[in-house]
Amino acid sequence: MTRVLPAPVSRRTFLGTTLLAGAAAHAAESGRVTALPSPTHARRPQPPYRVWFQPRLWHRDTDLYAHMTIDASGWLDSQLAETAGITALDWAYGLNHPDTKGPEYWSHACSVAGRSHPRKATAPKFIAAGIALDEWVPPAQPDNEKWLGEGLRAGRKANPEVFTAIWSTEPTPALFELARDGTVDLIIVEGYTHSVKPGHSTSWEGALRRLEKFSEAKVLEKTIFSFGHITAEKNHRGEPLKQKWLRERAEELKHRFPAMPGIAFFQPDCPDTPEQRTLLRFCDRLSAELWPGPQRD
Repeated sequence: MTRVLPAPVSRRTFLGTTLLAGAAAHAAESGRVTALPSPTHARRPQPPYRVWFQPRLWHRDTDLYAHMTIDASGWLDSQLAETAGITALDWAYGLNHPDTKGPEYWSHACSVAGRSHPRKATAPKFIAAGIALDEWVPPAQPDNEKWLGEGLRAGRKANPEVFTAIWSTEPTPALFELARDGTVDLIIVEGYTHSVKPGHSTSWEGALRRLEKFSEAKVLEKTIFSFGHITAEKNHRGEPLKQKWLRERAEELKHRFPAMPGIAFFQPDCPDTPEQRTLLRFCDRLSAELWPGPQRD
């Protein structure tokens, strides 16, 4: 997956933050104490988890993702998503962090300061519910697994309300322990079988093998599977991603792993076509059909 950079600050947000800071400074100079408004805290997500990574067309047509409950990519504006009943988690590095020097990066990401929006504002307006780590892969640095575990545990101890999700390819015992001890709330298994570019996908058998490891570790109640890449473009073998295949595989997951509390989809950067929108809408409706719940269904 590719890191998603934060959206630029809008003119309205910039002016609002600047005026608020100026008003507070003026009150201090005049000897008056003016209480700043408390930021809004995002709701903590609950199962069923119907997750998207980079729901790129949400701002154009929210109905395409009518049953989405979590954006686990940092793609959506967290405050705007909250008004639509969606939890938008902040993006954070996982084991792929290239240059961290210790656990502080992850403990800060869990903190209220690390989850505040707008970023670095004098008076933040919104606190995100949590973070989504991208991703649990072979570590970019030898100590990353140790540092990540220490950082998340410290962050969770200081902020017990924080929701933590991790995208994972091949798990290790350390990831299982983070789920067992309550540090991690959700593990999203990357089972991508469809990719335009070669080398970016696995077989269905390979995807199931990954999921079986979490079942054997007895953390399936915190684990969901992610289909990908959700694109109407043909894969590198010239094959389309068919709705019939998606339904059959999703029903297979529901039958084989009933403890899984949801499903996820990875949306790549691809053309906005009628075929793409039809595929997105199908995945969204399928997720609600097989993993129903009270949240906006």
